[in-house]
Amino acid sequence: MNNTLQARRPVTAHGARTRVLTGVKPTGDIHIGNYYGGIKPCVDLSQQDDFEVILMCADWHGLTNRAKILEAGEKTPGILAAYLALGFNLKGNALILQSAFPQILENSWYLSCVTSVGLLERAHAYKDALQNGKEPTGGLFYYPVLMASDIMTFDAEVVPVGKDQAQHLEYASDMGKSFNAATKKNVYFEPKALIQETPLLVGIDGERKMSKSYNNDIPLFGAAKDAEKRIKEIKTDSKGLDDVKDPETCVVFQMLKSFGSPEAVAHMKERLENGTGYGYGHAKKDLLDEYNRFFGAKRELYEHYLNEPSEVAKALEPGHEAMAKVADAVTTRARDALQLFPSLRSQRTAR
Repeated sequence: MNNTLQARRPVTAHGARTRVLTGVKPTGDIHIGNYYGGIKPCVDLSQQDDFEVILMCADWHGLTNRAKILEAGEKTPGILAAYLALGFNLKGNALILQSAFPQILENSWYLSCVTSVGLLERAHAYKDALQNGKEPTGGLFYYPVLMASDIMTFDAEVVPVGKDQAQHLEYASDMGKSFNAATKKNVYFEPKALIQETPLLVGIDGERKMSKSYNNDIPLFGAAKDAEKRIKEIKTDSKGLDDVKDPETCVVFQMLKSFGSPEAVAHMKERLENGTGYGYGHAKKDLLDEYNRFFGAKRELYEHYLNEPSEVAKALEPGHEAMAKVADAVTTRARDALQLFPSLRSQRTAR
């Protein structure tokens, strides 16, 4: 890590910590796969003193599908409530709303002005839309620039991504370097990717990753009866009550591992491997019991936050204020590097 980066690291009550930025797009209902792959790692990271975690609800990113342009606004309260209910640590960290920071849009414009069209045309999401016969919006085309600005605007040092998202970090790095080279100023610095090795959680169809679009998910905070119905529908093999079963290929067990207590996981593993008198029906019942124990205890808190938006806003306010100062400083660096007219600018940005 270079000296410039070290100098910009935030100093908090815990001392200098590594600033991590991660985001969640508020589309669809949250399910167990989301918890395992995205929410739990972020919540766990927020509990560590070595990191300052910026968790962004990326509502602007949720607008790129014209047919579902209202979904992001509708789902945002649920996303915020879920992270709070599931234990994201606000002390020394920040849970922020992307659309609360106009600095992100301003920096995205600066970055777009040094980014070639060809680079954006090679972005995975844009190419996939074209290959699948969809008409991509300008927002989808511009998506990588906005994502780069999410990172650069807050001087993020580390960004957790899956292997399929590594391109986004490469693009952000390229855009920041291009801007710095064009202005001959060290405005944006290079973020590092933290590649997450978390395997995908298979859905109740037993074949594809858990996804709302495949209708094979188990919602986190859905009605208890709906969760029970979905769990009973989990596809399993034809092994009988007394057959030995492999936990590593058992979808029910893999779901339990994603959120269950060590005791519950050990119990099911032992019973599956032993086989005697323990069928998939028993395993599904154990999964349901653990689901109700773990998420049921948090459902009431989730509903509370969902119905108290003013309380949520108050809880998020310290993080927003802290990150606004960071975003202002970065944006000022960019404006100064571009030699934009300062006197009118200072009037416009006066608080």
